[in-house]
Amino acid sequence: MAYTTPPTFADTNVLTATQLNTLSGDVEFLYSITHGMNIPFTSETMTGSGDSRHWQFRRRARYLHYKARVTSNTTDRFRISINGNYDVDDGVNRSAPYTYSGYEDLTLITAVPAVGDFYEVYITLAWSVVGELVVDYFIESNSTTL
Repeated sequence: MAYTTPPTFADTNVLTATQLNTLSGDVEFLYSITHGMNIPFTSETMTGSGDSRHWQFRRRARYLHYKARVTSNTTDRFRISINGNYDVDDGVNRSAPYTYSGYEDLTLITAVPAVGDFYEVYITLAWSVVGELVVDYFIESNSTTL
């Protein structure tokens, strides 16, 4: 859910269900941003054929959010492996500019890491035409929205 600009209120107005739902959605959205787990992460640029990168994180929250952008040429396959299992597998050719983004529920993956345990994350990338992928972030959150 994205942030929605709330309506203008006046002292004498009675709030409608729609207005209250908008406010509730905005509070949830802002809470998820401020309470997201800040995994120590630096943006990473991947170039070349058959690239892969590996990270280790300590689990603090339920959802692992990710964002990566194809900034030049065309990918053949994009995969994210968590604890040795391909939990994200996109085999569609994606041409720049394209953004891979989403989240994985760490309680539903094949090899569930316990809260406080370390887990491994790999990105594996194959190119149709060698290009560049920028991995912007991994963020943990207890919400499906950031």
